[in-house]
Amino acid sequence: MTHGVVQRVVVAAFAAMVFGLGSGGTNEAWAQTQGQGQAQAQAQAVPEVVPEVYQRPRLDEFWGGSFFLDAVVSPNGRVLATVKFVGEESAIELYDMQEARTKRAGGLDMPFHIFEMEWKDQNRLLLTGWDREDRLGVWVWTIGEARAKKLVRFDAQDDDYAPDPKFDTEDEERAFYLKRDDARRAKPRADRTWLVSRLDADPNSVMVGTRFDNVDRLVLVNLTTFETKTLDEATPDYWTDWFISTAGVPLIRREQARLGSSVRLTRLAQGATPASTLAEFPFEEHFGFDVIGPSAKPNHVTVRARRGNDEFAAIYDYDVINKTFSEPRIQSAKYDMADAVLDANNVLIAGIEAGRGSQFVALDPKNKARFEEIQKRAPAGSTIRVRSITADDGLWTVQTESPVDPGSLWVHDARFNRMLKIGQTDRVLNETSIGTATWLDYQARDGLALEALLLAPVGAQETMMPLVVMPHGGPHGVSTNQDWDRLAAFLTSRGYLVAQPNFRGSGGKGRSFALAGYRQWGGRMQDDVTDLVGHLVKTGRVDPKRVAIVGGSYGGYAALAGAALTPDLYQCAASLNGVADLNTHIDWVARFSNPTSLAFWKRTMGDPAVDRAAMDRVSPLKQVNAIKIPILLLAGDLDDIVDPKNSQLMFDALSAAKKQARLVRFPRMKHAPSRYTDSANVYGEMDYFLQNCIGSEKLTSGPPANRAHKREALVISDTSGAVPTSQPR
Repeated sequence: MTHGVVQRVVVAAFAAMVFGLGSGGTNEAWAQTQGQGQAQAQAQAVPEVVPEVYQRPRLDEFWGGSFFLDAVVSPNGRVLATVKFVGEESAIELYDMQEARTKRAGGLDMPFHIFEMEWKDQNRLLLTGWDREDRLGVWVWTIGEARAKKLVRFDAQDDDYAPDPKFDTEDEERAFYLKRDDARRAKPRADRTWLVSRLDADPNSVMVGTRFDNVDRLVLVNLTTFETKTLDEATPDYWTDWFISTAGVPLIRREQARLGSSVRLTRLAQGATPASTLAEFPFEEHFGFDVIGPSAKPNHVTVRARRGNDEFAAIYDYDVINKTFSEPRIQSAKYDMADAVLDANNVLIAGIEAGRGSQFVALDPKNKARFEEIQKRAPAGSTIRVRSITADDGLWTVQTESPVDPGSLWVHDARFNRMLKIGQTDRVLNETSIGTATWLDYQARDGLALEALLLAPVGAQETMMPLVVMPHGGPHGVSTNQDWDRLAAFLTSRGYLVAQPNFRGSGGKGRSFALAGYRQWGGRMQDDVTDLVGHLVKTGRVDPKRVAIVGGSYGGYAALAGAALTPDLYQCAASLNGVADLNTHIDWVARFSNPTSLAFWKRTMGDPAVDRAAMDRVSPLKQVNAIKIPILLLAGDLDDIVDPKNSQLMFDALSAAKKQARLVRFPRMKHAPSRYTDSANVYGEMDYFLQNCIGSEKLTSGPPANRAHKREALVISDTSGAVPTSQPR
């Protein structure tokens, strides 16, 4: 892979979960304008029209079926390997690329979940995925063999191919899994192995990271004997990755605190030169210095960084010995650089802008023309990612996706000037089942230029649409982009116009835009969300009587803040693991995070020592009496990003104030749903709640919780009866 190592996948997933919050309050002039817009929009009310031939995708179609996960071409360009997720297993398929068209040449069914691959050589694939015990692992598969072999095994029961136990009753099954979970919690488990480097210079070894007894280690593994040698050991209770030079020398250790999400970069000792810290910063400020991968230069790595007072992050070569940057290799005058594309020899080909569309900025005119050709042949509006590049640069595997299309895998073949579609990422979902995506430019009340992504359902009218506002999480260092967002797509498929704003403080738009969101939780960040609703109402696009706000993490806070600080703007609000009280959240961070992360949250959210009263004024928990609308609270009991007590405290306060509220707690969910069970219930709850709030037809069959997984009892509290309805104005 060019730059898709497992740690980057884990970091990207973590970034998607980092919470984010918003603000509230309107000034008199804006409120007056909004009122005029509402009156105009009400006069234009028209019924929704959906083509008779269109059928909305079912809930299980968002979380079931098979889909492609990765595709890589062998070093000699002869074989394309793809991995597809089918039910609970993975299927690897091989295709002969010397045919005029791809021809299937074999494969392997895996009894575990593989999501990423790399070729070790022409005959062996390195596979990364989750085993039956939900442990991250790495396997090597020699083409033609019946099984893949796990590189690191921690105990005698570590058998990927053992069949699942069978049970006569649901009680037996539940008792087994509860006992197994209890055993996991009783002692630290060796639950992670991930690929660090395939070591091109060593034909029979690879480097992996392993977690054992809560400590990550860099390990050299012999692919013939499976003997291991520990090369480096990280700080306990940190998630770690290592960056290796092209020659196979470990250069940098990257550690991320498990709680608090601060990042520390350490230059590893080389010869007589001792190890030293290169940088330490909160994860949310990772544009300050983020290692992308090796560099073709000895003792260098490719980094994305924002140096000193630079406005935008650029791509550099970084000398780990002398701790110096090169001149910017790739930069943008409008956006931060978000990532880079490296070829098979770790030579920098292009940077990727963080702005909407994720545009490539290529170094070589030939590669620029190639990117343009790929974009021309890809579905319109797609974000394009290069997954692998052959050594001769002839074949690139690329993935396309968009806000309304989970995407497809392709091979671009420069030898024959062709682009072959390998398959769709998802078997059912695409723009014909979701709708359309467009960017809207609008202006905040203080004149700041803002943008929002609008997803309109199939058959959407241009006026008087029901609206779901979805502020993103984070909020700092995170942004809405042109990628596939499954929840946003699901809500769009239900018939709502979905609006996702990049309010001030969002990432990717430079230092000044990021700093504009500091200490604006419940202030100008929330105003930016409010002003988006006002713009859509004023222009007649949205029915002011059918507006909901939904979000997770910071977006969950923004949803609750919208209900509390602008009580007449929304008809209902739904929060997934959102912060309810800023002061108690800072207290929780102080107990479980390190000083670097705590200082960041005090700097961006507020410091209770001096800002307690101001933070109370924008905390939904302290403003419950102002709330007039139904509230849905969804919370994972295992959340380690936001204290799950937030949702319980919010429900208790709403209940005491005799407000309409529903709380659903998920015993095995963390900060975001990952298992099918939790995802199905989260989506089902939101679907039912919103349909009865702003939908065109009320439901009477009762809430959907716990339908998907009868073995697992959810904790449900409800003050509003079977069907939540908004109170009359």
